[in-house]
Amino acid sequence: MDKLQTIIASVIILASLASCSDKDDNDSNSENVAMVKVDTINVDVILPSSILDNWQQTIDWAQENIAMAQKMEKRQVTLKLRYHNEDTEDLDRLAYNLMHPETSADTCHAIIGPYYSDHATTFLSYAAQTRTPVVMPTCTNGELQRINARNTYAWFLTESDITQCEIMFSAIRTMGGKKVALVYSDDSYGKTFYDWFNFLATENDLTIVGEPTSYHSGDNLYDFLRQAAIDANSGNTMLCLALSNPEDYVLVSDEVENYMSDPAPGAETIFNLMCSDKALSEEVVNNEYMRSFIGISPVGAIAYGFPQDYRERFGRLPYNGEAQLYDALCLIAFGAVHQIASPQECLVNNKQVAYKSKPYGPGLTDYMRSVVTSFSTNDSLVSTLWNANGLATVFHELHKGNDTNILHGSSGDLYFDNDSQTKIVNSNYMVWTVEKNYNENSTNLSILNKIVPLCYLSTGGGSSTVSTNNIWEKEKRWQQKMEEMVGNVHELPHVVDYWAVVISPSTTWANYRHQADAFAMYQTLRQHGYDDDHIILIVEDNLANDSRNSKFPGQIFVERSDDENLSDMLVNFDVRKNAKVDYHFSDLTPDDVGEIMLGHQSDRLPYVIHPDSTSDVFFFWSGHGGSGEGPLWGNEDAYSYFGAQRINDIVTQMNTTNSYRRMMFAIETCFSGKWGEALTGQPDVIVLTAANGRETSKADVHNSELGVFLSNAFARTFRQFVNQKNTITLRDLYIELAKTTNGSHVSIYNEKEYGSVYTNNMQEYFPK
Repeated sequence: MDKLQTIIASVIILASLASCSDKDDNDSNSENVAMVKVDTINVDVILPSSILDNWQQTIDWAQENIAMAQKMEKRQVTLKLRYHNEDTEDLDRLAYNLMHPETSADTCHAIIGPYYSDHATTFLSYAAQTRTPVVMPTCTNGELQRINARNTYAWFLTESDITQCEIMFSAIRTMGGKKVALVYSDDSYGKTFYDWFNFLATENDLTIVGEPTSYHSGDNLYDFLRQAAIDANSGNTMLCLALSNPEDYVLVSDEVENYMSDPAPGAETIFNLMCSDKALSEEVVNNEYMRSFIGISPVGAIAYGFPQDYRERFGRLPYNGEAQLYDALCLIAFGAVHQIASPQECLVNNKQVAYKSKPYGPGLTDYMRSVVTSFSTNDSLVSTLWNANGLATVFHELHKGNDTNILHGSSGDLYFDNDSQTKIVNSNYMVWTVEKNYNENSTNLSILNKIVPLCYLSTGGGSSTVSTNNIWEKEKRWQQKMEEMVGNVHELPHVVDYWAVVISPSTTWANYRHQADAFAMYQTLRQHGYDDDHIILIVEDNLANDSRNSKFPGQIFVERSDDENLSDMLVNFDVRKNAKVDYHFSDLTPDDVGEIMLGHQSDRLPYVIHPDSTSDVFFFWSGHGGSGEGPLWGNEDAYSYFGAQRINDIVTQMNTTNSYRRMMFAIETCFSGKWGEALTGQPDVIVLTAANGRETSKADVHNSELGVFLSNAFARTFRQFVNQKNTITLRDLYIELAKTTNGSHVSIYNEKEYGSVYTNNMQEYFPK
């Protein structure tokens, strides 16, 4: 059904409702009005006063449409907005007071904001106590969204800057770009772009020139530009700028202009600028000296008419975040109506919401989740728009207890992630440039520039946008790669026994996940037939009794959940239980690990492995890594690597002495592909890494009770699929790891020296 049909259908519904309630006399109409019950929902809006001034007309428009859409309902909700200045309030005190009201009339039912990602953690930490929905139109920090990915009260209505980085690369590829470089601000904003730059460049088959470099205002970029130009070997290079300070775009542009006017000999290239959303500012757009550039910025949904209707109504295009703000108000109203109309039923993914800890029952945030779940899963329903007529249809269906129609929101399709149903998975972006004009009547020739849209993109695609989902559709690429992974067929003896070495070099509370993953891998090995004598477990084991672990003394977890439907056997399981730690990490040196793997037993090293040519050996490492040689010997501030050459030498000696039949390395660190590269060529050795040799890897399972990440995506998926089916082939395990490990490229190395990844399976290392 197209837009016109939708509007007509909605009008018919309103007309039929009106005709059913019409009476022949005015007294009857007055009686109907008197029968209307209005429930007030307190919504606290946390914004800087300047942003509130810009957004006020959208707030008024949304409130007007929400009221108009409920005009024919006998039970209505109204949103009472209470404003707080984000720039001047004591935010910690404000967040506490909102969650601890003095009277029931002061109850905060929902929060909209804050505007800045750096302030969101304060409100989310207090909201966790009551699961009060915090709906954030503009909080896009990648780390913030990742940490809160499974929190059912944390609503993100714009995708993270990870998506903006993705859109940036899609635009570059669409324009025929081949070579890219990055300058990023040395803060949390720039870090997101740095973390994902290598990953997305690889996905888009783009060549990185120069090492991505951080920037402080006033830095000299000559050496960086020179190296990037040398790597580019002439031609055009797209220089991506991810700078949090608008003035820095002008400064960097000036640096680029100066370099190109007098390049280093043999290092000539043309740098074209691609700027992130912070460039959409008066300082940049109207700067006379800012050279030509292309920008990226999130916008409302062109396909559903919000920017067009907004411009017709208010005479300008909406500012960043206004479309998401409109949707935030609507979602809160939907949830409130659903809670009132169906107090006994709150289904999310067709399951009644219940929690193991207080508050046990569903709250407003869960009814909001229930509404958007029906949007996302029931494709047979008629789509409705964000305007008053579309909202009326949604409210009417909610009052009848029916599934709601799929809503095309002002910011796009209201589709949310599968885990929490609170993180938007489709945003719309504008690729734009500036058309420079000059005011000829002015003595100083002041610039009156015009923003010119070039195209619109979104992660989901749709009318008027280009889809970028192909970035994530890796199946064809995997299949093509796997067809080459047939490898050599080696004549091997029958396997007789199994040995494992499990190591975590991390010792700090912040790195909890590394030791937790090591303990969890130990438990997985025990579940699949290993006894303690055949596992060498090397961890510091200093976290279980840490003072910060007071809630779970003596215990370590890789996942905690109130969701009773999770089937993973390690959810809420103490992975340290009955574990036999052979060595504390701090008692060993890198050379000691070699001695242990080579079976060189001594008084100081009583526990070693004793494999021979009939033994399969499994090696797992979870920790930090660096761009030099991969895994670090210690925490993230360690100044030494274990050594890529060292691990290669150890395996070479094991091969020479017939100390393994087959061997698998599973390495969970940043830049872990360095070890895969080092071990390439070793017979009957396979290496699976969480990242390639140029990438960081990402933590995965965050826990608000402990305030740390509990696990990494690579290790979690590895355990889950081996536990589900120990006969899973290397090819299938690799694909599952690649699908679920976001932010880095899971890589497989040395398959040609190992054998067919289609026929060899994990039972060789997890026998039972």
